[in-house]
Amino acid sequence: MKLFTLLSATGILWLSILYPAHAQHDEQQMTYTGQIGKSPVVIELVTSESNEITGRYFYSRYRKDIALTGTQSEGGSLKLYENERVVGQQKAAWMALTPTPEGGLSGQWHGDKAKTTNVLLLPAIIPVGKKQGQTPYQNSLSKDNLYDYLRLLDMPLKAENEQEFMGYRIRWWKEPISGIRMFELLSGYPQEQMAQVNIRLRDRLWREVVDYHGCMLGGLSGSSGQADFNQSVKPTYFSPSVISASVFTDYYCGGAHPDFADSPINLDMKSGKELALEDVIWLGKGKPVYYNEQGGDDAGFEAFSAYRSTVFAPWIVEQMRKLHPSQMKKSDECDYSTVEYWTFVNWHFTPKGLYFSPSFPRVARACEYPDWSVLPYAAIKTHAGSFDITD
Repeated sequence: MKLFTLLSATGILWLSILYPAHAQHDEQQMTYTGQIGKSPVVIELVTSESNEITGRYFYSRYRKDIALTGTQSEGGSLKLYENERVVGQQKAAWMALTPTPEGGLSGQWHGDKAKTTNVLLLPAIIPVGKKQGQTPYQNSLSKDNLYDYLRLLDMPLKAENEQEFMGYRIRWWKEPISGIRMFELLSGYPQEQMAQVNIRLRDRLWREVVDYHGCMLGGLSGSSGQADFNQSVKPTYFSPSVISASVFTDYYCGGAHPDFADSPINLDMKSGKELALEDVIWLGKGKPVYYNEQGGDDAGFEAFSAYRSTVFAPWIVEQMRKLHPSQMKKSDECDYSTVEYWTFVNWHFTPKGLYFSPSFPRVARACEYPDWSVLPYAAIKTHAGSFDITD
């Protein structure tokens, strides 16, 4: 079973981009801030043991990545090319940089028609007082990925339309560069509940913005220079106990094929936490087996996979055969009767019950996300987990 299937099943969108988010053990990663000419920039460089360099940088005004590739000499000097794999080394703008006593880099940027401008960089730091008012995800980036933390810092969001969904009022927000949108709750729930859930929703918006930029960089890391990241968010169910939404993404990040995935939001309104499927429905004996951050426990993938493949998947196939016999009949195009395809399912709440989508091999990906595969709440309540879905 492919890793992406498992991760999407637990609500995490994994994008197979060509640029690693973090340096490996045999690599050194550094983030710098400074100026190219008079323009503020943020630069991230990853140096391998062979002194090859990959990296990225953005102008603070635009916040869009420019890919960097190059080498470091034995004396520490760097020569870095911009978007070299897309435009070719002969046409690429480049920088010649040397280390400074302050731990930074200085040198010159070289563009077309012999245009040059000075470059001065210093090791990046978190601006004083800026961690206040950030979401938990943004604060985690300050330790895990300073480059993306600085990109998101003070990034403006545009307030869009308000709407009513299932009797609850929401407002949409959009990040203009990526086009990523997410809603927040305005009314219908206690203020304390809305506050904690809105933090989760804003966190999710920022995560998707980071994924967008990672995908765009993946495109720049290939010769085609092509990348697409189109996302739609659709609320699917609101109740006093839970909110649920589909977050569907079509993306191409410079790899062999474009792809698509739904990575739904399923939030417990009382705790504000993300729900795992095993919180909602549990068919096993004893305590639920989790393999994700939502469950707050980690029994190991082997135990989790064993439960899903030998207990959950056969049961859900049996339920679907009873409820949707014609759709579950084996066909040449989509064999929904294969138990294996229901091991790591995509799921979210709907007014009629839980929606499930099986995970097919790549050659049959078009079979995923059928519109009929809903299991009524009456069937779920007979095997309810710790989460109470009764409103």
